[in-house]
Amino acid sequence: MKFLAINSSYRENGLNSKMIDILKSEFEKSGHLLDILLLKEYKIKTCEACLLEDLKKCTPERCYSLGDDFEFIAKKMQGSDGLIFATPVHWYAPSALMWNLIERMTSLENTRNKIIQGKPVAVISAAAEDGSQSAITNIIVPLIHMGLFVLPFGMTYYSGKDEDRETEEYLKRIVRNMIFFSSQKGIKEHSWW
Repeated sequence: MKFLAINSSYRENGLNSKMIDILKSEFEKSGHLLDILLLKEYKIKTCEACLLEDLKKCTPERCYSLGDDFEFIAKKMQGSDGLIFATPVHWYAPSALMWNLIERMTSLENTRNKIIQGKPVAVISAAAEDGSQSAITNIIVPLIHMGLFVLPFGMTYYSGKDEDRETEEYLKRIVRNMIFFSSQKGIKEHSWW
């Protein structure tokens, strides 16, 4: 199976990358792949909020026509067996890069077949101070409304101050649970909507 980690940090070798490296190693030990997207390397225009103007205008095709990299990222999400969203904390919230992506993902949810529904997701966060739980929650709520499954124990955070065995164990659980969930027949094919 193939999974996707979306890192919305502006720092290539920051704390989110360290956590993703642990995830990648665990996936590989289990015989699976983890593809990594560093959002700062892609151009994603801001959401035009066409949904507010007319529900029928908010479509993937319209979002894809904006001339940026959103279609590439959306297709990567669609082709993955599970998704991991990683964000630094900016004032108790996800990074602007992550929030921009989530707003654009509305078009994927606003379709008859809910393009990415049924996929397992996990959310990880890195912060030097408080705010990780708040940032994680801000991401999880829209993902649930998009029809994605937040895994049991599917979130963790890292402060980077010391070696953190508890965070490492949570990351290993995320991998184990995501592989298990993704291998269950009928979950992705079922129309939850």
